[in-house]
Order: sequence, then C-alpha cells, then structure tokens
Amino acid sequence: MKISDTVVGAGFVAAGALIFTATLTYPTLEGGHPGPALFPRILATLMIAFGGLLSLRGLWARDASDTVAWRSLHRNPGFLNALVVLAGVLAYILLVERLGFLLMGAAVLLGIMWRLKVPFPKALLVAAVFTTIVHFLFAKILRVPLALGLLWW
Repeated sequence: MKISDTVVGAGFVAAGALIFTATLTYPTLEGGHPGPALFPRILATLMIAFGGLLSLRGLWARDASDTVAWRSLHRNPGFLNALVVLAGVLAYILLVERLGFLLMGAAVLLGIMWRLKVPFPKALLVAAVFTTIVHFLFAKILRVPLALGLLWW
C-alpha cells in the first residue's frame, strides 16, 4: 500500500468536506444568480473527487518498501520544498499585518526561489515585479484591501 498517497488523498477529502460544509451557511442570491458559495463548492468538490481517487490509487498500489521510505523523508527534496512553502505561508499569515503585502509577498517568493536555487538577482527581480503586479491588480483594479504595513507607516 502506498501510504503517502492514501494519507494525502484522505487529507484532501477531509479538507474538501470541511470547505463544502463551511459554505452551507453562505447567503444565496435571488434570481438564480451564483452566490459566494459557488467557487468554494466547486473547488471542494474537486478536492474530494481527486483526493478520493488518489487514496484509492494508494490503496491499490501495494509496495512493502513504503514503510522504510518514511525514515528518510527528511532527505527528500520535494518534502523539504513543501516545508519551505508551508513555512512561507505561515510567515505570511503571521507577519503580513505588520510588514504589509508588498514586503511579505516579495519575501515569501524570494525564500521559495532561494530554496529552488534561482540566482539571487533574478529571484529578487521576479519577486519584486510579480508582487507589484499582483498588488496593482488586486488593490487598484479589483479594490481588494491589502495590508499596507511598513511601506505606508
């Protein structure tokens, strides 16, 4: 049994179920217009479906070597990359109100690109340009309030 696929798939099924149940309290719009629950429900349904398929594939793939693979997980570059992304998301959540979207977004992107061994000048340029474009798109065009942080005192 491929334990990793089974566990990850079950995690996606559980997360999708949580998201779907959370959208049950969202308001509905009159006239048959899609409400705010439409896209989260679509994503939750896809998470449940594909997570279930991944779990089933993990159950069907029988491999006795997976029990030993857990011991060397800390040496797996893919696992370490996932931890860096998770740490970046957690740092963003904890620090975005103090530092602001522009600084935290650029810092998270720079950290992820550093882990992926992108040359520093290129990573710095991409992080600055991409974060500025995203800020312009969301804050100016879509009028989504983003944390200002240190840049605007």
